[in-house]
Amino acid sequence: MHHVDIPSGELNEFDLPPVCIITGERQGVVFKQVKFSWYPRWVGFLALLNLLIAIIVAAAMTKRVKGTLPFTEEAWSRWKRGQVIMGVSVVAAIALLIAAVSLLSADVIPLGLAALASCVAIPVLAWVYFLRGRGPQVRRIDKDSIALAIPNGVAAHAITVHFLAGLRPLEREDAEDLDADGVPVRAVCARHEDIVANHVCTRCGAFMCPRCENRVRREAPPLCPGCWELRTRNIAVEAKDPGITLADSGLLVGVISVIPMCYAAHVASLVLNTVSLVRNRHADSPRVNRKKAIAGLALTGTGLLLTLAMRLYSGGG
Repeated sequence: MHHVDIPSGELNEFDLPPVCIITGERQGVVFKQVKFSWYPRWVGFLALLNLLIAIIVAAAMTKRVKGTLPFTEEAWSRWKRGQVIMGVSVVAAIALLIAAVSLLSADVIPLGLAALASCVAIPVLAWVYFLRGRGPQVRRIDKDSIALAIPNGVAAHAITVHFLAGLRPLEREDAEDLDADGVPVRAVCARHEDIVANHVCTRCGAFMCPRCENRVRREAPPLCPGCWELRTRNIAVEAKDPGITLADSGLLVGVISVIPMCYAAHVASLVLNTVSLVRNRHADSPRVNRKKAIAGLALTGTGLLLTLAMRLYSGGG
């Protein structure tokens, strides 16, 4: 798999080159709707403390993004087929797990163990043979970019080069044309014929001058006014859910940790709010995040005091 960073707001057909991310082909490429979700992987360690707490934090910190990516029809169909097979395998695994529990409860040990092994093996094999390395995978979503892993190295290189294309001026061979006598002449802006062009629209190929350039960021390749208007009208920049911050998650778990004797919530709250407080210790960090972390720790302290009081009361009784 090959890593690419797609700037936020540019997961669409106007800001990506038309090269299939699975095969690297440039012919017959169409842009298809995709959705990705991601949460920090350290959340998984909370499952060792308490599964419910881990689920709450994962749901709170999940970030989502949607947009379009370039595929050939064949590559798209193959990837979607793999996702369907993976979904079916998960359903089959759940059914086998239920059957395994029933068989083991009935002391049918051999069949129960076989069903238990199958419920693990089937989704793993489905992932290995139908999904692994066969489609885009999200690695990170933040406010600045979406980090993806894609199968094709040629496509990854093309995307990376494309995002830096705005720093390159119009090449000489692009800036020149031949008149009726075969004499090279300078290319001029499509809208301002008295101004020499210095860039080519990466979508339609129109020559344009600095007055006509439109960019989503300084390094981005420029779009001509017509393509920019079309982009603004037809492309809804991918809706990215910022999710809930670490401070929000810490405060949420802190509220739960007020419950006496809820040791998993106490530990999770102490970890989350301490990390949040450390991350937001700088002067330029949002003050509200520091306040949330302190409030979460205070709530956890209250829960610990209530726990101690209950233990002392029960011990005295």
